[in-house]
Amino acid sequence: MNRKFIRAAAACAAMVMASSMLTACGGNKESSNETDTAATTPAEGENTPSGEGNSSLSGTIKVLHHRTDRDQDGTMAKLTEGFNAIYPNVTVEYQSFTNYADDIATMMQSDNYGDVVMTPQALKVSDLPNFFEPFGDYSELSDTYYWLENYTVDGKVYALPTGGTASGILYNKRVWADAGITDLPTTPDEFITCLRRIAENTDAIPYYTNYNAGWTIVQWQSLVVGASGDPAYNTRLLTDREDLFHEGSPYNAVYGTLFDIYSIPEIHEEDPMTTDWEGCKPAMALGKIGTMVMGSWAISQFQEAAVNAGADPADIGYMPFPNAIDGKIYSVSSNDYMMSINKNSANKDAAMAYARWFCTDSGFAQGEGEISGVKGAPMPETLSSFDELGVELFVETPAPDELIGKFDEIAKSSEVDPWGDASTNFKFRMAEAAFDGKGREEFDKIAADVNAAWAKSRDEILG
Repeated sequence: MNRKFIRAAAACAAMVMASSMLTACGGNKESSNETDTAATTPAEGENTPSGEGNSSLSGTIKVLHHRTDRDQDGTMAKLTEGFNAIYPNVTVEYQSFTNYADDIATMMQSDNYGDVVMTPQALKVSDLPNFFEPFGDYSELSDTYYWLENYTVDGKVYALPTGGTASGILYNKRVWADAGITDLPTTPDEFITCLRRIAENTDAIPYYTNYNAGWTIVQWQSLVVGASGDPAYNTRLLTDREDLFHEGSPYNAVYGTLFDIYSIPEIHEEDPMTTDWEGCKPAMALGKIGTMVMGSWAISQFQEAAVNAGADPADIGYMPFPNAIDGKIYSVSSNDYMMSINKNSANKDAAMAYARWFCTDSGFAQGEGEISGVKGAPMPETLSSFDELGVELFVETPAPDELIGKFDEIAKSSEVDPWGDASTNFKFRMAEAAFDGKGREEFDKIAADVNAAWAKSRDEILG
């Protein structure tokens, strides 16, 4: 069967590394040897300048972003009131895009791509200085912020985090309960068994692929490092020269689960090419959809949809990917979109002040139920269920200096790019094979192709 695969923006989860371990929900230190880098999180409605506030700053800046919903509901305009309380002479204009990744790539072919932008995730790390202004030295900023490593070139940081997410799976608690499921799964096989029970005992779509949106399949990649249980997994792939796919690997666990789900017509929607991203939010809230892989950033959006649909927002739950290791389940936190300054901006000082304020003091991450990019800030209430399940939530261990950016370089050079959203990417090849009813032998063939391409680029780049 020929299918037209959609190339769309890879949203929210990017390949990231950060510098400390977190436990689930409380941000409590795993070890008493860690120093406390707690930063004060402003209370609601309170905005404290993150740097040296300068009321003499003036001018107009344009902020380009992907959150069309937050433009439409007035959230961005409301946030700007807090910024203008500190910088009253700076005018902030917003421009949001439904297909942000493609639109910003087109705009960046010229110098006119706003003043402040959500950092394009497809951009190579080495290219950041060609487009953006540095915020300062990594050695200083890494004391305050998570997830800077893949946005640092020659010791300079070119993007700050707007917030972060945990990896996992959205689900409707009521649907799962109506299916007779009393315990959440701890293995991929148990997860698929649960989906089968939803199909047998309810009218809900057990798993919604959201395939038509394109970028939604990329969300599966956010599960890989958590499924490994190893904060240094991506670095180990390089130092140990390990294949991505092999028996027992997290890539096998995650994408094998995707393949198996997509191969079983009765546990996903009838026509994956007609799925509706916006429409799935109220559908899940109303119990018409049971389950969906999505970063924790989506929790607040689906809870909001529940309120608007007259449903109970408490029905929207979040679970980790069920791949227990020695009886323990893990999840990894990673950054959502980062924020950068156009190096061609005519108002760099004002743009810099806005970006620092937005990422540090605006309260945007907290309002979205995201993990703050500021070290030591409290974990969001939306992840409270992780505490109940005993999930260990960690931040990736930074790569050593000589390997910073190498994973991204290999990913792009090999055209494997685990975070890629092109229709030729292995995720889409696996999905097509599964939808077309091809067996696990096709999965194994695609995995072998991925391993070969990855190893070739890895060996060329690392020597």
